[in-house]
Amino acid sequence: MEWIRKLRNSPAAAVIFACTLVAVMGVSLISPALPAVQEAWNISESQASFLLSAFTLPGIFLTLPIGLLSDRIGRKPILIPALIVFGLSGGGIIVISDFTLVLVLRAIQGTASSAVVMLTVTLLGDLYSGEQRRVLIGANAAILAVGAAGYPLLGGALATIAWSAPFACFLLALLVAVPGITLLEEPERDEKNVNSSIRQFLTGSTPMTPFLVLYLAIFGIFVILYGAQLTAVPFLLANDYHLSSAGIGLLVGLPAVTMGLTAMQGDRILQVLTSFQSIALGFVSYGIGLAVVALADSIYVVAGALLLFGLGQGLAEPITDTALNERAPDEFRGSIMSIRTSVLRLGTTIGPPLSVGVATVFGYRQTLLVSGAAAFFIGVTWFTVRRL
Repeated sequence: MEWIRKLRNSPAAAVIFACTLVAVMGVSLISPALPAVQEAWNISESQASFLLSAFTLPGIFLTLPIGLLSDRIGRKPILIPALIVFGLSGGGIIVISDFTLVLVLRAIQGTASSAVVMLTVTLLGDLYSGEQRRVLIGANAAILAVGAAGYPLLGGALATIAWSAPFACFLLALLVAVPGITLLEEPERDEKNVNSSIRQFLTGSTPMTPFLVLYLAIFGIFVILYGAQLTAVPFLLANDYHLSSAGIGLLVGLPAVTMGLTAMQGDRILQVLTSFQSIALGFVSYGIGLAVVALADSIYVVAGALLLFGLGQGLAEPITDTALNERAPDEFRGSIMSIRTSVLRLGTTIGPPLSVGVATVFGYRQTLLVSGAAAFFIGVTWFTVRRL
């Protein structure tokens, strides 16, 4: 495959992909374990969901300063320490006996994760261009999907041993940091632009509307992903279908299969559709998938609907990263992608408690049905408006 050939010729891309595999652990590894966490700590579903929100909340406020700093001092001086902090804070949870302290460590880990997530995509924009950039961003999304498919299985299986067992996996981040020190390239920077202010970009001649639309899309994508798929669906599977953590992990990982397959075709998709049309169709696919999950009375129908949801993820998520990278001036790429990660974290933070809160009143099926209807309406409206 084309992206494998490019990977062989670029050790830096291999390190970036490894960073992506580490970063995606933060939620997908823990999501299937939420019912086990709830039982072990004797807490409510809402309190258990704080394990996800505590992880994503810091990134809303801290990612932009990290991005601004990376535009000034470089990517590696931030990425390598972030990997180390991610591993130590996440792995340290296995020896903690106080749930409040667990949430504190998750917040620290989430801050480090935000830096890793932001810098991996930023580096793909820094180091590559044109078709190579699109191929590698699609491959990065596919690698993310492999992790998103495998980690729920692993996390669910480990949670059957002990609620804390999945957290030991975070120590693998330390193994990625070591080769990153020598193999990861630091992008060349134009010293004349190193002190450029993001305000110069915002007030310059570059149109801001496409960026605003893309940021809104990213927010919607991650509210749906984390609120519906990674929070509401696991509780629905536990409550209505009485699945174990391992069974939940298997089904929650299914969307990543079709996401990965779709993301690997990102360059071809963009030869047929504009980036905005692809994202709109992604929302349509989200909507149909969630509605079918809500209305299904068979676990096999749920599995098929989740695969359709993953198709939407492949059409939407990696395409937003490609579109942002292609529109971002080099000297502001870190800042622009940090805003993307802040918006992403806002969506992932709001999604789980919003989903559980609505489900407390209306139930998980009704919550998923409304989420699906909203996503479908957004996708159809957006596709129609963009065509006009």
